[in-house]
Amino acid sequence: MLAGRESERSALGAIVSDLLLHRADPIHLMEAPRGMGKTVLLLDLERSVPDGVDVVRASAADLPDLAALARRILPSPEGLRRIVKQVVGIGVPGLSVERRPTEPEAGADIEAALRKRAAPLLLAVDEAHALPAEVAHVLLNAMQTASRPGGSRFAVLLAGTPQLRPHILSESVNASFVERAPLIRPGLLPPAASRQALEAPAWMDWDKDPELLEEAARDSMGYPWFLQLWGEALWEAGFARRTVNRETLRRARQRVNEVRADFYARRYDEFELSAQERGIERAAMLAAVRTVAPLMCTAEASVTTANLNEALDEAGVSPDDAATARNVMIGCGFLTRQGDTWRAAIPSLADHIRRHPR
Repeated sequence: MLAGRESERSALGAIVSDLLLHRADPIHLMEAPRGMGKTVLLLDLERSVPDGVDVVRASAADLPDLAALARRILPSPEGLRRIVKQVVGIGVPGLSVERRPTEPEAGADIEAALRKRAAPLLLAVDEAHALPAEVAHVLLNAMQTASRPGGSRFAVLLAGTPQLRPHILSESVNASFVERAPLIRPGLLPPAASRQALEAPAWMDWDKDPELLEEAARDSMGYPWFLQLWGEALWEAGFARRTVNRETLRRARQRVNEVRADFYARRYDEFELSAQERGIERAAMLAAVRTVAPLMCTAEASVTTANLNEALDEAGVSPDDAATARNVMIGCGFLTRQGDTWRAAIPSLADHIRRHPR
Protein backbone atom coordinates (compact mmCIF):
# COMPACT_ATOMS: atom_id res chain seq x y z
CA MET A 1 0.00 0.00 0.00
CA LEU A 2 1.78 3.14 -1.23
CA ALA A 3 0.15 6.01 0.66
CA GLY A 4 0.75 9.74 0.71
CA ARG A 5 3.28 9.87 -2.13
CA GLU A 6 1.23 11.59 -4.80
CA SER A 7 3.68 14.46 -5.37
CA GLU A 8 6.69 12.12 -5.53
CA ARG A 9 4.93 9.77 -7.94
CA SER A 10 3.93 12.75 -10.08
CA ALA A 11 7.53 14.00 -10.20
CA LEU A 12 8.81 10.54 -11.19
CA GLY A 13 6.08 10.21 -13.81
CA ALA A 14 7.11 13.56 -15.28
CA ILE A 15 10.63 12.21 -15.87
CA VAL A 16 9.18 9.33 -17.86
CA SER A 17 6.88 11.63 -19.84
CA ASP A 18 9.80 13.91 -20.71
CA LEU A 19 11.87 10.91 -21.81
CA LEU A 20 9.13 9.90 -24.25
CA LEU A 21 9.37 13.38 -25.75
CA HIS A 22 13.21 13.32 -25.70
CA ARG A 23 13.33 16.40 -23.49
CA ALA A 24 14.23 15.05 -20.06
CA ASP A 25 16.84 16.49 -17.73
CA PRO A 26 19.69 13.96 -17.84
CA ILE A 27 20.26 13.78 -14.04
CA HIS A 28 17.67 13.52 -11.24
CA LEU A 29 18.14 12.99 -7.52
CA MET A 30 15.96 11.46 -4.81
CA GLU A 31 17.36 12.06 -1.34
CA ALA A 32 15.94 11.10 2.05
CA PRO A 33 16.99 9.34 5.26
CA ARG A 34 16.83 5.56 5.35
CA GLY A 35 13.37 4.16 5.84
CA MET A 36 11.51 6.95 3.99
CA GLY A 37 10.45 4.68 1.14
CA LYS A 38 12.89 5.54 -1.66
CA THR A 39 13.22 1.91 -2.75
CA VAL A 40 9.44 1.46 -2.67
CA LEU A 41 9.05 4.47 -4.97
CA LEU A 42 11.61 3.04 -7.39
CA LEU A 43 9.76 -0.28 -7.46
CA ASP A 44 6.48 1.55 -8.05
CA LEU A 45 8.07 3.51 -10.90
CA GLU A 46 9.37 0.32 -12.50
CA ARG A 47 5.93 -1.32 -12.31
CA SER A 48 4.02 1.67 -13.66
CA VAL A 49 6.25 2.85 -16.50
CA PRO A 50 4.41 2.91 -19.86
CA ASP A 51 5.55 1.19 -23.03
CA GLY A 52 8.16 3.12 -24.91
CA VAL A 53 10.55 3.76 -22.00
CA ASP A 54 13.05 1.27 -20.58
CA VAL A 55 13.61 1.45 -16.82
CA VAL A 56 16.77 -0.26 -15.61
CA ARG A 57 16.94 -0.47 -11.82
CA ALA A 58 20.16 -1.26 -9.96
CA SER A 59 21.75 -0.76 -6.57
CA ALA A 60 25.15 0.84 -6.12
CA ALA A 61 26.41 -2.62 -5.12
CA ASP A 62 25.47 -3.84 -8.62
CA LEU A 63 27.76 -1.23 -10.21
CA PRO A 64 31.24 -1.79 -8.75
CA ASP A 65 33.02 -0.80 -11.97
CA LEU A 66 32.49 0.58 -15.46
CA ALA A 67 32.07 -2.86 -17.02
CA ALA A 68 29.12 -3.59 -14.72
CA LEU A 69 27.65 -0.18 -15.56
CA ALA A 70 27.97 -0.81 -19.29
CA ARG A 71 26.30 -4.21 -18.95
CA ARG A 72 23.28 -2.51 -17.36
CA ILE A 73 23.05 0.17 -20.02
CA LEU A 74 23.56 -1.95 -23.14
CA PRO A 75 20.36 -3.30 -24.78
CA SER A 76 19.16 -6.53 -23.23
CA PRO A 77 20.76 -9.60 -24.87
CA GLU A 78 17.50 -11.44 -24.19
CA GLY A 79 15.62 -8.93 -26.33
CA LEU A 80 18.13 -9.31 -29.14
CA ARG A 81 17.95 -13.10 -28.93
CA ARG A 82 14.15 -13.01 -29.18
CA ILE A 83 14.38 -11.00 -32.39
CA VAL A 84 16.96 -13.39 -33.85
CA LYS A 85 14.81 -16.40 -32.88
CA GLN A 86 11.79 -14.92 -34.65
CA VAL A 87 13.81 -14.25 -37.80
CA VAL A 88 15.38 -17.74 -37.79
CA GLY A 89 11.94 -19.26 -37.24
CA ILE A 90 10.81 -17.82 -40.56
CA GLY A 91 13.35 -20.09 -42.24
CA VAL A 92 15.00 -17.54 -44.55
CA PRO A 93 17.34 -19.47 -46.89
CA GLY A 94 21.00 -18.73 -46.34
CA LEU A 95 20.48 -16.88 -43.03
CA SER A 96 22.95 -17.81 -40.33
CA VAL A 97 23.40 -16.41 -36.85
CA GLU A 98 26.80 -15.92 -35.29
CA ARG A 99 26.94 -15.33 -31.53
CA ARG A 100 29.43 -12.68 -30.53
CA PRO A 101 30.60 -11.67 -27.09
CA THR A 102 28.39 -9.00 -25.58
CA GLU A 103 30.39 -8.49 -22.38
CA PRO A 104 31.76 -4.95 -22.34
CA GLU A 105 35.30 -4.44 -21.22
CA ALA A 106 36.39 -2.44 -18.21
CA GLY A 107 36.49 1.22 -19.14
CA ALA A 108 33.80 0.68 -21.77
CA ASP A 109 32.50 3.80 -23.52
CA ILE A 110 29.34 4.49 -21.53
CA GLU A 111 28.14 7.18 -23.89
CA ALA A 112 28.42 4.74 -26.82
CA ALA A 113 26.49 2.15 -24.80
CA LEU A 114 23.72 4.70 -24.23
CA ARG A 115 23.43 5.50 -27.91
CA LYS A 116 22.98 1.82 -28.79
CA ARG A 117 19.58 1.82 -27.11
CA ALA A 118 16.62 2.43 -29.38
CA ALA A 119 14.10 3.28 -26.65
CA PRO A 120 14.47 6.09 -24.11
CA LEU A 121 16.23 4.90 -20.96
CA LEU A 122 15.83 5.73 -17.27
CA LEU A 123 18.60 4.22 -15.15
CA ALA A 124 17.45 4.21 -11.51
CA VAL A 125 20.30 3.66 -9.03
CA ASP A 126 19.39 2.92 -5.41
CA GLU A 127 21.82 3.48 -2.51
CA ALA A 128 23.62 5.89 -4.84
CA HIS A 129 25.43 7.57 -1.93
CA ALA A 130 27.66 4.45 -2.05
CA LEU A 131 28.27 4.55 -5.82
CA PRO A 132 32.03 4.27 -6.53
CA ALA A 133 33.45 7.68 -7.44
CA GLU A 134 34.87 6.52 -10.80
CA VAL A 135 31.53 5.00 -11.83
CA ALA A 136 29.61 8.11 -10.74
CA HIS A 137 32.07 10.37 -12.59
CA VAL A 138 31.78 8.52 -15.89
CA LEU A 139 28.01 7.95 -15.65
CA LEU A 140 27.02 11.51 -14.77
CA ASN A 141 29.29 13.11 -17.36
CA ALA A 142 28.19 10.62 -20.04
CA MET A 143 24.55 11.47 -19.33
CA GLN A 144 25.37 15.12 -19.89
CA THR A 145 27.34 14.64 -23.10
CA ALA A 146 24.84 12.15 -24.55
CA SER A 147 22.02 14.68 -24.09
CA ARG A 148 21.27 17.40 -26.60
CA PRO A 149 20.16 21.01 -26.27
CA GLY A 150 16.56 21.04 -25.09
CA GLY A 151 16.63 17.66 -23.40
CA SER A 152 17.58 14.01 -23.63
CA ARG A 153 16.16 10.54 -24.14
CA PHE A 154 18.50 9.22 -21.45
CA ALA A 155 18.25 9.99 -17.75
CA VAL A 156 19.69 8.70 -14.49
CA LEU A 157 17.81 8.84 -11.19
CA LEU A 158 20.13 8.59 -8.19
CA ALA A 159 18.37 7.67 -4.94
CA GLY A 160 20.22 7.78 -1.64
CA THR A 161 20.54 9.09 1.88
CA PRO A 162 21.34 12.76 2.66
CA GLN A 163 24.97 11.82 2.02
CA LEU A 164 24.12 11.58 -1.70
CA ARG A 165 24.61 15.21 -2.72
CA PRO A 166 27.89 15.70 -0.82
CA HIS A 167 29.17 12.52 -2.49
CA ILE A 168 28.30 13.37 -6.08
CA LEU A 169 29.36 17.01 -5.64
CA SER A 170 32.77 15.94 -4.33
CA GLU A 171 36.05 16.45 -6.14
CA SER A 172 36.50 12.69 -6.44
CA VAL A 173 33.34 12.39 -8.55
CA ASN A 174 33.97 15.65 -10.44
CA ALA A 175 30.72 15.71 -12.44
CA SER A 176 29.35 18.69 -14.34
CA PHE A 177 26.01 20.41 -13.66
CA VAL A 178 25.00 17.99 -10.88
CA GLU A 179 24.17 20.88 -8.56
CA ARG A 180 21.37 21.84 -10.97
CA ALA A 181 19.72 18.41 -10.96
CA PRO A 182 16.03 18.31 -9.94
CA LEU A 183 15.65 16.93 -6.41
CA ILE A 184 12.84 14.79 -4.95
CA ARG A 185 12.74 14.59 -1.14
CA PRO A 186 10.29 12.04 0.32
CA GLY A 187 9.56 13.02 3.91
CA LEU A 188 7.40 11.98 6.84
CA LEU A 189 3.84 10.99 5.97
CA PRO A 190 0.97 13.19 7.21
CA PRO A 191 -1.50 11.57 9.67
CA ALA A 192 -4.15 10.79 7.04
CA ALA A 193 -1.63 9.02 4.81
CA SER A 194 -0.21 7.09 7.76
CA ARG A 195 -3.70 5.84 8.56
CA GLN A 196 -4.31 4.96 4.91
CA ALA A 197 -1.09 2.93 4.82
CA LEU A 198 -2.54 0.57 7.43
CA GLU A 199 -5.63 -0.16 5.29
CA ALA A 200 -3.92 -2.78 3.18
CA PRO A 201 -6.46 -4.35 0.77
CA ALA A 202 -5.59 -7.89 1.88
CA TRP A 203 -7.11 -7.38 5.32
CA MET A 204 -10.05 -5.13 4.52
CA ASP A 205 -12.45 -7.93 5.47
CA TRP A 206 -10.89 -8.44 8.93
CA ASP A 207 -12.76 -7.58 12.09
CA LYS A 208 -10.84 -4.41 13.01
CA ASP A 209 -11.23 -1.62 15.49
CA PRO A 210 -10.50 1.62 13.54
CA GLU A 211 -9.36 3.35 16.72
CA LEU A 212 -6.63 0.74 17.22
CA LEU A 213 -5.32 1.23 13.67
CA GLU A 214 -5.37 4.97 14.33
CA GLU A 215 -3.31 4.38 17.47
CA ALA A 216 -0.73 2.37 15.55
CA ALA A 217 -0.56 5.04 12.83
CA ARG A 218 0.03 7.78 15.42
CA ASP A 219 2.75 5.71 17.06
CA SER A 220 4.69 5.61 13.78
CA MET A 221 4.89 9.45 13.79
CA GLY A 222 4.78 9.43 9.99
CA TYR A 223 7.97 7.39 9.50
CA PRO A 224 7.27 4.92 6.66
CA TRP A 225 9.48 2.09 7.90
CA PHE A 226 7.76 2.12 11.30
CA LEU A 227 4.42 1.89 9.47
CA GLN A 228 5.76 -1.18 7.69
CA LEU A 229 6.79 -2.64 11.05
CA TRP A 230 3.31 -2.02 12.47
CA GLY A 231 1.63 -3.54 9.43
CA GLU A 232 3.73 -6.70 9.61
CA ALA A 233 3.33 -7.02 13.38
CA LEU A 234 -0.44 -6.52 13.28
CA TRP A 235 -0.74 -9.06 10.48
CA GLU A 236 1.27 -11.69 12.35
CA ALA A 237 -0.53 -11.06 15.65
CA GLY A 238 -4.05 -11.05 14.17
CA PHE A 239 -3.89 -13.43 11.23
CA ALA A 240 -5.09 -16.56 13.09
CA ARG A 241 -8.43 -14.93 14.00
CA ARG A 242 -8.41 -12.29 11.23
CA THR A 243 -9.00 -9.59 13.78
CA VAL A 244 -7.35 -6.45 15.17
CA ASN A 245 -8.41 -6.00 18.79
CA ARG A 246 -6.68 -4.71 21.92
CA GLU A 247 -4.82 -8.02 22.42
CA THR A 248 -3.63 -7.96 18.79
CA LEU A 249 -2.36 -4.43 19.29
CA ARG A 250 -0.56 -5.36 22.51
CA ARG A 251 1.29 -8.26 20.90
CA ALA A 252 2.11 -6.19 17.83
CA ARG A 253 3.40 -3.31 19.95
CA GLN A 254 5.73 -5.67 21.79
CA ARG A 255 7.28 -6.76 18.49
CA VAL A 256 7.50 -3.20 17.13
CA ASN A 257 9.18 -1.96 20.32
CA GLU A 258 11.79 -4.76 20.19
CA VAL A 259 12.80 -3.86 16.64
CA ARG A 260 12.80 -0.13 17.32
CA ALA A 261 14.95 -0.49 20.43
CA ASP A 262 17.66 -2.12 18.32
CA PHE A 263 17.18 0.54 15.62
CA TYR A 264 17.62 3.38 18.13
CA ALA A 265 20.71 1.78 19.67
CA ARG A 266 22.39 1.41 16.29
CA ARG A 267 21.61 5.03 15.40
CA TYR A 268 23.09 6.16 18.71
CA ASP A 269 26.26 4.20 17.86
CA GLU A 270 26.41 5.98 14.50
CA PHE A 271 26.57 9.37 16.21
CA GLU A 272 29.64 8.26 18.12
CA LEU A 273 31.35 6.60 15.14
CA SER A 274 30.65 9.52 12.80
CA ALA A 275 31.96 12.00 15.35
CA GLN A 276 35.16 10.00 15.67
CA GLU A 277 35.59 9.80 11.87
CA ARG A 278 35.06 13.55 11.46
CA GLY A 279 37.27 14.65 14.33
CA ILE A 280 34.59 15.83 16.78
CA GLU A 281 34.94 14.83 20.42
CA ARG A 282 32.53 12.05 21.32
CA ALA A 283 31.32 13.81 24.46
CA ALA A 284 30.59 17.02 22.54
CA MET A 285 28.69 15.14 19.81
CA LEU A 286 26.52 13.25 22.29
CA ALA A 287 25.92 16.45 24.25
CA ALA A 288 24.81 18.11 21.01
CA VAL A 289 22.39 15.29 20.24
CA ARG A 290 20.99 15.43 23.79
CA THR A 291 20.52 19.20 23.56
CA VAL A 292 18.82 19.16 20.16
CA ALA A 293 16.60 16.11 20.79
CA PRO A 294 13.95 17.90 22.92
CA LEU A 295 13.47 20.39 20.08
CA MET A 296 12.75 17.62 17.55
CA CYS A 297 10.25 15.26 19.21
CA THR A 298 7.30 15.91 16.89
CA ALA A 299 6.77 15.83 13.15
CA GLU A 300 5.79 19.52 13.23
CA ALA A 301 8.86 20.75 15.16
CA SER A 302 11.38 22.97 13.38
CA VAL A 303 14.30 25.27 14.19
CA THR A 304 16.32 27.79 12.22
CA THR A 305 20.03 27.41 11.57
CA ALA A 306 20.69 30.17 14.10
CA ASN A 307 18.67 28.35 16.78
CA LEU A 308 20.42 25.08 15.98
CA ASN A 309 23.85 26.69 16.22
CA GLU A 310 22.88 28.16 19.61
CA ALA A 311 21.97 24.65 20.81
CA LEU A 312 25.28 23.27 19.52
CA ASP A 313 27.20 26.08 21.26
CA GLU A 314 25.33 25.32 24.48
CA ALA A 315 26.36 21.66 24.16
CA GLY A 316 30.03 22.59 23.85
CA VAL A 317 30.50 22.14 20.09
CA SER A 318 33.02 24.70 18.87
CA PRO A 319 31.94 27.11 16.07
CA ASP A 320 34.51 25.46 13.79
CA ASP A 321 32.82 22.07 14.33
CA ALA A 322 29.21 23.27 14.11
CA ALA A 323 28.78 22.59 10.39
CA THR A 324 30.34 19.14 10.74
CA ALA A 325 28.08 18.32 13.69
CA ARG A 326 25.03 19.34 11.68
CA ASN A 327 26.15 17.09 8.82
CA VAL A 328 26.58 14.17 11.24
CA MET A 329 23.00 14.69 12.43
CA ILE A 330 21.78 14.76 8.81
CA GLY A 331 23.80 11.69 7.82
CA CYS A 332 22.51 9.68 10.80
CA GLY A 333 18.88 10.44 9.94
CA PHE A 334 18.37 12.69 12.96
CA LEU A 335 17.73 15.97 11.17
CA THR A 336 16.64 17.01 7.69
CA ARG A 337 17.08 20.43 6.16
CA GLN A 338 15.22 22.55 3.67
CA GLY A 339 16.67 26.01 3.23
CA ASP A 340 17.13 27.59 6.65
CA THR A 341 14.62 25.28 8.34
CA TRP A 342 15.66 22.12 10.20
CA ARG A 343 13.16 19.38 11.05
CA ALA A 344 13.23 15.96 12.67
CA ALA A 345 13.94 13.22 10.14
CA ILE A 346 12.64 10.59 12.61
CA PRO A 347 10.78 12.30 15.47
CA SER A 348 10.56 9.18 17.64
CA LEU A 349 14.37 8.84 17.48
CA ALA A 350 14.66 12.33 18.98
CA ASP A 351 12.08 11.40 21.61
CA HIS A 352 14.00 8.21 22.47
CA ILE A 353 17.24 10.18 22.87
CA ARG A 354 15.46 12.71 25.08
CA ARG A 355 14.22 9.93 27.35
CA HIS A 356 17.37 7.74 27.25
CA PRO A 357 20.40 10.06 26.99
CA ARG A 358 23.89 8.61 26.84
